[in-house]
Amino acid sequence: MNDESINTSKGKTVLLNNISKHFGGIYALKGVNFDLTNEIHSIVGHNGAGKSTLVKILMGAEQPDEGTIFKNGKEVSFSSPREAQESGIAMVWQELANFPNLTITENLLMHRFKYDKFNKIDWKASHETAETYLKRININISPTMIMGKLTLAQQQLIEFAKALSYNPKILILDEPTSALSVTEQQIVYEKVNMIKSQNVSVVFISHKLDEILSLSDRITVLRDGRKIFTKNIRELDKQQIIDAIVGTDKKSNTNNILKPFQKISLKTRKEPVLKIKNLNLKRRLNDVSFNLYPGEVLGFSGVSGSGISDIGKILYGIEQEYSGTVIFNGNEYLPASPGRAVEAGFGYVPKNRKDEGIIPQMTVGDNIVLSALRNISICGFVNRKRRNEIINGVMDMIDLIPREPELRIDKLSGGNQQKGVIARWISKDSRVLIFDEPTRGVDVGAIAKIYSLIRQMAEKGLSVIVISSEFEEIHDIADRIVVLNRGRVAGEIDPCKQRWEDAFALAIK
Repeated sequence: MNDESINTSKGKTVLLNNISKHFGGIYALKGVNFDLTNEIHSIVGHNGAGKSTLVKILMGAEQPDEGTIFKNGKEVSFSSPREAQESGIAMVWQELANFPNLTITENLLMHRFKYDKFNKIDWKASHETAETYLKRININISPTMIMGKLTLAQQQLIEFAKALSYNPKILILDEPTSALSVTEQQIVYEKVNMIKSQNVSVVFISHKLDEILSLSDRITVLRDGRKIFTKNIRELDKQQIIDAIVGTDKKSNTNNILKPFQKISLKTRKEPVLKIKNLNLKRRLNDVSFNLYPGEVLGFSGVSGSGISDIGKILYGIEQEYSGTVIFNGNEYLPASPGRAVEAGFGYVPKNRKDEGIIPQMTVGDNIVLSALRNISICGFVNRKRRNEIINGVMDMIDLIPREPELRIDKLSGGNQQKGVIARWISKDSRVLIFDEPTRGVDVGAIAKIYSLIRQMAEKGLSVIVISSEFEEIHDIADRIVVLNRGRVAGEIDPCKQRWEDAFALAIK
């Protein structure tokens, strides 16, 4: 499985030779070789395999600890994405990076407008320049259109045009179809092949094996920071790729982190707390149905673009443009807002902890009691004694470090900030708790504690939904796992009888 060092860069558009990168004591990449010619070369692997780190090194956003980068036979080193861009490497990131209230021209030519002799923007010339960029990949849209009024596929193609406007020789596409419909995906595939025909080498990152097999010339599989193989597409089928991604002999990494949890028995289930039928959300969810039982930890897992996070947003009242039926405790439930959801008995730990979970300027203690203010207030004044009792009791339970309730929460580590957000719902009398990617960006020790807290809450009778793209972790914590693939339920996994690899295979087929 170890890579052999590549000794020549002859004939390669780019070559990454023996690249290693570690964060702390953990290797994100270990001795990885990757080469690119005039082709569509796809990189695949499950979360944490090293895909993002590899392309960040190529883009100059990260620096390798070991190894060498060659471009057109010459050794290069990029200290920033700008340097990489100036050298002919461009990237279209998974998350759209546009200004929805501005025109296509303004998005394409930001800092590059055409000016007249009076040093004012020449809008006619600027629109004409933008139009030439659009025509390069046959996009027939007026450059004066407002970006936010375009479809997601059109916005994605504008990002392609923007990247190509810098005349790159290498274009990196990170999950470019994750949020697109089947029809829109086909449009993107056509454009990717068109870009390749213009002598641009394409690095394509995706979890969707069907598109990988139809688009790619070669595929590189990464697993746990190591390259498993690089092969021509004609040598491979879908099952071979899946086996390489998950590893046929691989055991769960989290078995050494998480203690075995007592799973709820299928035979002892009572009437569901939640009954969800035919949940639909435009472009993201299609006829999703499931039940949630008292004291159950129900996992939702899938790869990027699967729609798993949208389920939590609907139930918590964040996303309201959905159709379908939600029955909560025998009655129809219409979450009109997060406030209404909290009143009904729902708690929610968001994926984006820093922007949506904590209030960074407030203390740890105040963040913890946010959801319980009504219970500790009299005539608008907080009962300090009751507040401190709740905070101290919860801090003992979550093992917060440091145990300083009056410290600003943004001074804590990522793992302890996450514990603080979870503690908010421990202090509240909730019935259903929703955790979206609860261990993202936290250390190994914090992962174990967070999942232990989740199991404790379930054992007390709370119903818990854990949404995670970390297949191994959710396999260890959940009583059941519902797997989504492109917004649809691909299947259900019983962790007592099936492996996490089975869930991953459903997610990418």
